[in-house]
Amino acid sequence: MKKFDISILTVAVLLTGLAVIGVSQANDPAAAHTSAVATVGNTAISQTALYEQMKKEAGAKVVTDLIAIELCKQEAAAQGIKVTEQEIDAKINPIKDKLKTPEKFQEYLQERKMNEKELRERFGMLLLRDKVFEKAFPVTEEQIKEYYEKNKEKLGKTYEEARPEIAEKLLERNRRKHSDEWLEQMKKKYNVQIMDPVLVEQAKE
Repeated sequence: MKKFDISILTVAVLLTGLAVIGVSQANDPAAAHTSAVATVGNTAISQTALYEQMKKEAGAKVVTDLIAIELCKQEAAAQGIKVTEQEIDAKINPIKDKLKTPEKFQEYLQERKMNEKELRERFGMLLLRDKVFEKAFPVTEEQIKEYYEKNKEKLGKTYEEARPEIAEKLLERNRRKHSDEWLEQMKKKYNVQIMDPVLVEQAKE
């Protein structure tokens, strides 16, 4: 399976919604016609057809991300890990400050095809993922000191000044290095099973 990438969250949610629609339409042929996403002459292209095509093209990637998102949530709950509104504000407020006006911030959101609630959800999920990984694969003080000694001329800062930046870099490196390992561990822990035969086959590729 492909690696977990939170940036796919919006697409993943979209596909989940389409999957629900597809199930309901499979039981109601009339709904497939009335819920068309496009028409070509007298022929309707249904939401079911759209979902099936999207599943073929990106299904394995999206289902992997959906599984990883849910695993993050369940593992965070098991570990008592939470993200506060203040922590999300600390990520979003600098964006607002940089853009200076509410109008510019709305343009920023429109360019990314989301509203502020969705942006907060995105950052909340990112922060939750980071906290889960930080607890699973913590950065030690020795690792931070080792990195600093190797890079202190480039950093141009004292150890205390550089420490937060180094810790963040090392946490990111840990996430990249251990993401597949973590995902496999969590899939076993929470008994993950893919039920759709098409997605099962894609996952093997």
